[in-house]
Amino acid sequence: MDTPNLGLPKREEITCPQCNNIYTNPKQLPCLHVLCLECLNDLATTSAQNDKFKCPICQIEVHVPESRSMENLPNCLHVNNLLDILAIKEHHASSVTCVNCDQTVEEASYCFHCDRFWCQACLNAHNVLKENKLHRVLALKEIGDFEDVLKGSVTPVAGPSSEQKDHSSEDMTAIINDISCRLDAAREPSRKITSCIHVLEENTRLVDYRSRTNKEHIQRTVSSLILTVQQKEQELVAEVENQTMKAKEQLEKSKGELQEQLKKREQFVSQIEALIQRSTIAGFLPSTKLIIDELFEGLQELEDPDMLSTTEWKSLAMFAKNKEIFQSLQSLGIGDLATKETTTEANQCSVKWFQTATAGLEAEIEVITRNSEGKQCYCPGDYINLQLISTQDRDTVTETKITDYTDGSYKISFIPIEGGHHLPTIQVNGETVGGFPPLLIKERSFLPEDTLKQPWGVTVTEKSEIFVTDLQSNRIVIFNEAGKFIRSFGHKLAKNPTGICINSKGMIFVANRGNDKILLFNAKGEYVTTVHNGGLLKQPRGISLDSQENLLVCDTGNKCIRFFSPNGSILKTIGKGGLQFPFDCLCYNNKVFVSDRDAQLVKVFSQSNGRILYEFGGKSLGEPLGLAMDKTGHLLVSGILSNSHRVYVFTLDGKFVTKYGGSFGGGLGQLNTPTSVSVLTNGRIVVCDCRNSRLQVFA
Repeated sequence: MDTPNLGLPKREEITCPQCNNIYTNPKQLPCLHVLCLECLNDLATTSAQNDKFKCPICQIEVHVPESRSMENLPNCLHVNNLLDILAIKEHHASSVTCVNCDQTVEEASYCFHCDRFWCQACLNAHNVLKENKLHRVLALKEIGDFEDVLKGSVTPVAGPSSEQKDHSSEDMTAIINDISCRLDAAREPSRKITSCIHVLEENTRLVDYRSRTNKEHIQRTVSSLILTVQQKEQELVAEVENQTMKAKEQLEKSKGELQEQLKKREQFVSQIEALIQRSTIAGFLPSTKLIIDELFEGLQELEDPDMLSTTEWKSLAMFAKNKEIFQSLQSLGIGDLATKETTTEANQCSVKWFQTATAGLEAEIEVITRNSEGKQCYCPGDYINLQLISTQDRDTVTETKITDYTDGSYKISFIPIEGGHHLPTIQVNGETVGGFPPLLIKERSFLPEDTLKQPWGVTVTEKSEIFVTDLQSNRIVIFNEAGKFIRSFGHKLAKNPTGICINSKGMIFVANRGNDKILLFNAKGEYVTTVHNGGLLKQPRGISLDSQENLLVCDTGNKCIRFFSPNGSILKTIGKGGLQFPFDCLCYNNKVFVSDRDAQLVKVFSQSNGRILYEFGGKSLGEPLGLAMDKTGHLLVSGILSNSHRVYVFTLDGKFVTKYGGSFGGGLGQLNTPTSVSVLTNGRIVVCDCRNSRLQVFA
């Protein structure tokens, strides 16, 4: 086997797998893989979720400290020594680092048994040990031809023991081969432990998923019970109200009859009293007596009040609760957390690919869960997972969404982040479903899909609604992703509107170039306030939001970028003196990207201190205008280069990837002054084709 300490280090031994450059300050992860400290810090800053990130080689999760710095990870001494060997061989270094005290010294020695560099003080301690007497050690100043030293043909001038002179390079090779074999054997348990950790992590994910599913089912069951009880409540209340209404109607009827009878009786009694008062004993005529007798007969003919139909309130039905329901709930509950094995068999499940997958665009597949007999079945709590493993052995799926139809069918929506051949892996409850041939993820073709209306600035929502500032008609227009007009607003307020962005609450910010203001509208398009009322800005153009939802504004007239809080307070200014014509801006990964139209460059600043980090573009780009991030993490730049009006795609460090859009013109796919660009939730790209008075959507 290869023995790196007896020859020059191989390229792969001293190359960081993340940045593909020679290691700088190599650090060792818990999984024993080695990366540059800078690469680890980038992963900790940009890729950390829930204070963890995955090793790019083996995908094991690594904890991120609160400081977001990985400098406390152990140094990889083996790689450091390989780098020192390379530096000495190429005469690029006159000093090395001592393995023991970490001091950088010019006078040092190299031990071929320890495969380490030692300073003189630490070497003395090294030589004191009995087991080190046979170690072959050379002082760097005594090394002439480094190749001869590595081959073992140079005899050291001074060493810890004369017995070293009798030690041949063949013996050294045998010893090191033996150590390498023993080291491989020692590493085998580590690999097994790593594999067990993977299994435990997968089981943890399954436990979390089962817990979420149980909680959702419990909540749905309780909600269903509550709904059922509420329906029964409404039925009983309606029955009580109906019974009450009928009883009250009967009571009112009886009351009316009694009141009518009372009225007649009072009339008869009143007449009798009047006749008696007008008559005397001497003058009491027989006719008067006859009249009074008739009145008394009338009183006797009226119905007896006790015989009238009345409703006795005590006879009305009373509510009696169903004791069995309460007893049943108390004894049986609403359900059980019973241990129930799923009947789903991963090797029986089927997968249907709905469409070919394209990098940066949403794709869908359907998974059908089946039992051992191959019949479609549904088991609550089944866990479905999708991975696409690239040739670089990493998962390239992002924004995965799983729709559970509760009948044994699941729809998985996902977006691949890069093209090429990928090995799809679909798991049900941690077990792999069948075997699939490599899947070709197509690169973006950027063909135009549809045409819309006249724009200047554009942004989209999570519902794929497209908001466009219409520069000429002084309004903001909203379309759906199919190009259908929804509504417009801002007609009396917008004045040459340019940049537009929307925060997480649906509040809409619009840059008014005509009066140097930033307007704020609510989600309904109703005017709320003026975020910035002029006086500081001059001809604002592109605007965007940072991760804290502070507002970034291209203050084109003042040649800088302004940061405002949501209430309009100025926070800071960057790029002053370093920008010629800032056209658009966006904040991503703690960096501020600015398209400097007149400088023909995209300039990148630090968000924290405003210092310029780097720039790219130049004559090959022309005049950069709109900026956006696509679903694969690439920077989109719309620009003008002579008669070529296109959208260019770059990596975040400024490396050109591709371009799309035809030459200057008005045909489908051709552009004329593409002022802005944005990305729909499905990955398709919307471009403001300003001078052609339309939008174009590219697939």
